[in-house]
Amino acid sequence: MRLAGVCHAIFCFDVGLSIDLDALASRLGDASRVRAVRVRRPSPAWFEYEPAPVGAHLAGDPVGVGAWQTEPGVDLRVYDFGAVAVRYRLGFDADPESLVALGVELYDHAGLLADARRHVAALVEASADAIERPHVSDHVEDYAVYAVDSWGDGTTPGDVVDRCRPALARLLQAEAGELAPDRAGRALANAIAYAPTDLAIIDWNAAVLFDHDPEDMLTVLTHANIELVEVRWLDAQLDELLDGAHALLARVNRRSIWPGSASSAELRRFAELQADSALLFEGVNNAIKLIGDQHLARVYDIASGALNLPQWDASVLRKLAVAESVYQKMSDRVSTHRLEVLEWIIIILILVSIVMPFVGLGY
Repeated sequence: MRLAGVCHAIFCFDVGLSIDLDALASRLGDASRVRAVRVRRPSPAWFEYEPAPVGAHLAGDPVGVGAWQTEPGVDLRVYDFGAVAVRYRLGFDADPESLVALGVELYDHAGLLADARRHVAALVEASADAIERPHVSDHVEDYAVYAVDSWGDGTTPGDVVDRCRPALARLLQAEAGELAPDRAGRALANAIAYAPTDLAIIDWNAAVLFDHDPEDMLTVLTHANIELVEVRWLDAQLDELLDGAHALLARVNRRSIWPGSASSAELRRFAELQADSALLFEGVNNAIKLIGDQHLARVYDIASGALNLPQWDASVLRKLAVAESVYQKMSDRVSTHRLEVLEWIIIILILVSIVMPFVGLGY
């Protein structure tokens, strides 16, 4: 059996706190706003991104991936909450066992990652004034989507899976060797179909789509990975923030004659980082309302579960709550110290006013 289609190798980066998409689109030239979902399968109006991300195709040389190579150029998708997805296309017409070799080559492919990072760095450099706090994060999420659009006449996607289970499981896991039956079963467990003629199997490392027009599915899977790279970056930022909180609390608690501006400035910086993290978390999670019993919402639920997004979200929310508690304690300590100093000033002024008449300075 031969499967034909396109493998989409996706790399997701965090590049800033937020992006002015209109300003960035004007710099990219042929960029356009992307209608993200609701392309074919009926969904509520609120499924759409607001604002819609910017899409563009950038020129570039093909990149070799084992016996395969990517098509020239890359597709970019830029989101207003400071994220960029880079997508490569690799056409294939092969039997499932040969596709496993492609999956193994794609896993942690240094050449593709370096090329994707180069494109993103060039974008950030050319459009830095459209990006708030521009940077290219070390955190990156890569994901492979094998979009199969031809799998044999008179054969359903379910038939293909039944006949090629071991190979498809290894493809999803990027595993060159054999898998235990239980592991293979888990890899193929997250399957969902909208019609008898399509099927999606979603795992943590890759997904296989039997679909003649998979763009809306690609959008949802890309968004799940964009969320993952953002919450991973947020989690690391909050770790750094909380790691420095103990030393900052010690400086705030240090006795001084006057509550210095240094600790107040550090406290304001702590609050700004905390607020930025909370706003970014809300921005990512509210960028698109993939909730409900609609097909794409269920696809997103499966993808987020495979990528452990609920656990990452819980970790970020817990650390945001800890940061809020720490900030409140430090703020209360600074306020208390300031009040203590003011009380001493008042006491001193009262004593001076009492003593002044006796030393001839009152009149």
